[in-house]
Amino acid sequence: MTDRKPSHTAPHIIVSGRLPPPTDGMSRVTALVLDRLRSRGNVEVADLSPGWNGGGARYHAMKAFRVLLAGLRLAAGVTQPDRRFYMPADSGLGIFYTTALVGAARLFGYERTLHHHSFATISKPTWRMSLLTRVAGEDCTHVLLCPAMQMRFQALYPAARTATTMSNAIFTPPEPRPRRRREGPLRIGHLSNLCTDKGLDTLFTLLRALQVEGVEAKLILAGPGIGRMDNALVAAGLVAFDGNVEYRGPVEGEAKAEFYRDIDVFAFPTRYRNEAQPLVLFEAMAAGVPVLAYERGCIGSDIPRTGLVTQDQNFVEAVLPTLRRWAGDRDALALASEQAHARARAAYEASHAGFEAVLERIAGPIATAAPAAVRPKRRAVG
Repeated sequence: MTDRKPSHTAPHIIVSGRLPPPTDGMSRVTALVLDRLRSRGNVEVADLSPGWNGGGARYHAMKAFRVLLAGLRLAAGVTQPDRRFYMPADSGLGIFYTTALVGAARLFGYERTLHHHSFATISKPTWRMSLLTRVAGEDCTHVLLCPAMQMRFQALYPAARTATTMSNAIFTPPEPRPRRRREGPLRIGHLSNLCTDKGLDTLFTLLRALQVEGVEAKLILAGPGIGRMDNALVAAGLVAFDGNVEYRGPVEGEAKAEFYRDIDVFAFPTRYRNEAQPLVLFEAMAAGVPVLAYERGCIGSDIPRTGLVTQDQNFVEAVLPTLRRWAGDRDALALASEQAHARARAAYEASHAGFEAVLERIAGPIATAAPAAVRPKRRAVG
């Protein structure tokens, strides 16, 4: 009997991108994709994160050094017969690092997949993204976050001939149990990298407006402050609102699950120009928490229309009637919670096919064992 051999050799995969720390949407998604790829091939990791977000000479010196090391990894893999390269695409000046690495991967004969998390180069087309798509080549697969993002990206950048979608909803399975009803103040939550770009100042304005209207409410914040002014704003809010603001700091694991259990509404008045598809919105809905958010990036297709605020509206004025109603009618709040949970469940189920397609594009089909050779039976003679 012959030995069982795999039907094909496992591919050699290089994953290059920012991994935690620091933790943000892009680094989390990269870490989760990396985890799933480990069972599909020979994976090497080229972590590009200097360990913090920001800029300046020291940051870019560290980043450039890590990019150089990643390029050397690509060169060292040229002896592998089946070479694959996956990388999240940076925005801003970081796009040059992405261009350098995907160009090296193309030169060394890797199949290439770029994962786009930012709307910045779609809201405002740039020559840098046009350069990236041309350097990457027409056979590079571009992964976008929703169909609207894919259509706009390919219309703006014709060199991106091959594209598919993968929703961040794949990473947030909905909670199996219903939320328990709660009386008392309406608890408004917000989790992000806390800064004015994400609407931190708007949240305090919203809480003050609710108090003026006589609505009993509390604001619960979680996540790291980005800068000194943002931390100062949080500290001022803790003092100014006399116990009606709670700050939990960065949360992960059970602490994050408890945060979502403790809030009634998730508010996300983001003005961040690179906003695409925030994981926190899926996390909130998966926990049965209704979301109120500005319509930016893919958010318009991700949350129920009743929670959307267009960018030309004043966020506080737009959501006040809804929050006033939910504070006084907990049946209406419970219905909104059920709708959010159903939306999260549908998004999670729909995202599986896209996720598997992306994994197969990056790594190829999972290796399977070929059936053992069977000796033919001898025919009896006589």
